[in-house]
Amino acid sequence: MDSGIDRVEDDLLKSVRPKQPRKDDSLAVILRRCTRCVRSLRILVALLCMAPSVVGAEDTAQASIEVLPSGELFEPLVADPSWPRFSAEHQWRFGTDEFDSVAQVGFGETIALIRSAEESWGRWEFGFQAMLDAVFDLTASSFDLSNEDYFVAFLGTIEAGGVVTQLRFSHLSSHLGDEYVAETGRLRDSVSFETIDMLVSKQWTEAVRVYGGVGVLITPQPAFDPLIFQLGGEWVSPVAFAEGWLRPVFGVDVQVRQENDFVPDVAALLALRIENEEEGHRRIEFFTRFYHGRSPDGQFFRQTVDTLGVGIRLGF
Repeated sequence: MDSGIDRVEDDLLKSVRPKQPRKDDSLAVILRRCTRCVRSLRILVALLCMAPSVVGAEDTAQASIEVLPSGELFEPLVADPSWPRFSAEHQWRFGTDEFDSVAQVGFGETIALIRSAEESWGRWEFGFQAMLDAVFDLTASSFDLSNEDYFVAFLGTIEAGGVVTQLRFSHLSSHLGDEYVAETGRLRDSVSFETIDMLVSKQWTEAVRVYGGVGVLITPQPAFDPLIFQLGGEWVSPVAFAEGWLRPVFGVDVQVRQENDFVPDVAALLALRIENEEEGHRRIEFFTRFYHGRSPDGQFFRQTVDTLGVGIRLGF
């Protein structure tokens, strides 16, 4: 019996005793490990080679969108009296009993927020406009603040094939000045509205630019007829004087409103522009302007006025 138990114990020990590897098996294990190492090195080298191209792709994607670029694709309209800009103008008004002489001051600008890179088809831009426009009665003893208009807009622009198209959504609200209300006792008209408009501009020649468009008033107060049409032309002298600093500018802007029975509002402006050619978007303009039509001041929109003004404005 003891011999049978011994045989069982021997069998168990053999079953749990590790096998001694043969020489051929050890060599195969070494070769497999070497192969895995070579494969890992190849993968690592490939990843290192791909890294610069990935970084370059990210840089290219970032370069395709420019944040806060200088200037804007749709150049400011030269003669439009309601275009947002920094300006100060002395106006003489005719054909109205309300004011004979006023100072009109504007604090506004168009800011491009993002712009795409130039592609084969063109490029696009998204921006923002805002302006405060204030009118002071210079015939009053304390130069009363008479009208103040607040304007804000978001706009998208596409430049393609030499044509620049701008789509804009804007809001305007108008208020009487407190001093004017205290002196005259006039009640404020609730004037506010949103507008969706589209303008298309074409640089016809080096010196001549033409534009036109249409707009629709949304939920106006008081209830205005909604349609507005706008067109105009500009001439910027291709020849600059005083070593490139001075350049004459002329523009005409016509706006036709359904509310005004499609009788045109006409503005004509002649200016002398001072600009730095290396920073073409920075400019100062001394101008004289004639305007005939519905008053551009929101609280006095029912009046038809003729104005002649001289002033200065800045462009950035």
